[in-house]
Amino acid sequence: MRLHPFAAAGAAALLCAALVSCSSDDDPPDSEPVNADVAPEPEEESAAPSDTDEEEVTALGWAGHPGEVDGEEHSGVTGGADGETVTAADADDLAEHLSSDEPLTVEVNGTIDLDGSLEVGSDKTLVAGEDGAELTDGRLVVDGANNVVLDGLSVEADGTALAVRGGSHHVWVDGSRFSGSDDDPLVTVDDGSDYVTLSWNHFSDAESALAVGSEDDEPGALRVSVHHNFFNGTAGAQPQARNAEHVHVFNNYFRGNADYGVLSTHGSLVLVEGNYFEDTAMSVSSGDEEPGNVVTRDNLLVDTEQPELRGDVPDPPYAYEVDDTVDVPDLVTNGAGLSSSVRP
Repeated sequence: MRLHPFAAAGAAALLCAALVSCSSDDDPPDSEPVNADVAPEPEEESAAPSDTDEEEVTALGWAGHPGEVDGEEHSGVTGGADGETVTAADADDLAEHLSSDEPLTVEVNGTIDLDGSLEVGSDKTLVAGEDGAELTDGRLVVDGANNVVLDGLSVEADGTALAVRGGSHHVWVDGSRFSGSDDDPLVTVDDGSDYVTLSWNHFSDAESALAVGSEDDEPGALRVSVHHNFFNGTAGAQPQARNAEHVHVFNNYFRGNADYGVLSTHGSLVLVEGNYFEDTAMSVSSGDEEPGNVVTRDNLLVDTEQPELRGDVPDPPYAYEVDDTVDVPDLVTNGAGLSSSVRP
């Protein structure tokens, strides 16, 4: 793994020749492809020491980064860690716990029929229990809330499964599965939301996976990290970024994506690094109309068109490590869609 220093300078992308063959559709490739967009290795530095317990799992990326929102300083996301742990047996229990004013960790075991939209309030952790958590016939909504953790959930929806909106901030979506949408994105992050991380999630059975921002969003928010996710056969929007202040896409596995992998439009700033694109029509695009800025480095492309680059994008202001790109298919297929407590 390569350590990116805190606020390190960006490196110039260097594109290699196209690859003519790829591995099977069913299993991750066994050998390293030769097609990549590659950047020189920066000098390795030590990460800043952490004040947290070494065994505590914390959000990597924007959700874990302190920041000012509406004139107030906020620390990185902790969810309901400061409160009690309760169990929800049905949708009514779940709604009551998630709407309470106090910090709570809400554990779900088994299947719950949401029968519509369910709002998640501030200072909450919604997590799967030992038997897993399957939420059906509805969607989760984080609207105007902050300090929210969603961990290890399975959400199957006819439309959007999770909407983060209304200026919500410091939201971490980890180890979850989203599937089933025909037209709408499985996950949306828009309406001025900020400091969001989506990590180790599995997206499938949908045309569109993840939409960050909209044409109506104002610049200055929508700082989102997207890492170690499996975009498994979703056609596009992985993510699509519009009017986004900074979107950091790293160590994701893109497989069988019919339209494109990452799209930056409406002046968004998108950094794409250390991802593995396999059988994807276009790896990265800056858009034909209302383009955005996009920089790529150290991605590997198998049967995938080379990226369309535009402008400059700064590195994010947090320390992070990028796994070797050739290892990404194995890492992600073995870990995506699983809660942090059970990932290998």
